[in-house]
Amino acid sequence: MASPKESGLESLIPDEATLYDKVKAKFRKPKLTRKQALLARPVRNPALQWEQLDNGEVRIILPRRDDRIGKVLSVLFYVPKSRPVSLDMVGASVWQLCDGEHTVEDIVEALRDEHRLHRREAEVSLTEFLKTLGKRHMVAFIVPTEFLKGEDAEKPTEPKEEGNGVPRSAGKPKRGSSKRGKGRKREDR
Repeated sequence: MASPKESGLESLIPDEATLYDKVKAKFRKPKLTRKQALLARPVRNPALQWEQLDNGEVRIILPRRDDRIGKVLSVLFYVPKSRPVSLDMVGASVWQLCDGEHTVEDIVEALRDEHRLHRREAEVSLTEFLKTLGKRHMVAFIVPTEFLKGEDAEKPTEPKEEGNGVPRSAGKPKRGSSKRGKGRKREDR
């Protein structure tokens, strides 16, 4: 049997890589530079209840998922209606500064001053903590609209290489990496 390209149907069947890139670009969130990310303003999820404890810690009450998966899991397993999460004094101070008024840069400076850290230590620790809170939908980030507008927001961008100041997401492996070494690309493809 002749392949579609041999039979003259190549114009009807899109190239797989092109189609994948178009779909991926449609759902891709805009990339921010390091400076732009430091100007973002973290804000707490207003649906969460939280309280300041006497010892300086914060207790956040996370409700059970209310969607279909949450209901099925609650039938199969014992899942409480809510789960408390305690933040230590450092996490509590960051949580209180996530009010939508302070930028990530402001919080880095507050951590530096309060805990006598180097700037880089405070920045790395804070970004990892905020990523964790963001993945759990405990905080969101207000980004100025001028960062999202322009030519870069209209057309899809190529993924940036590591080392240019843009942090990669912790849960996703790098494209082209193999088990042979971290970050090495396969040469035999």
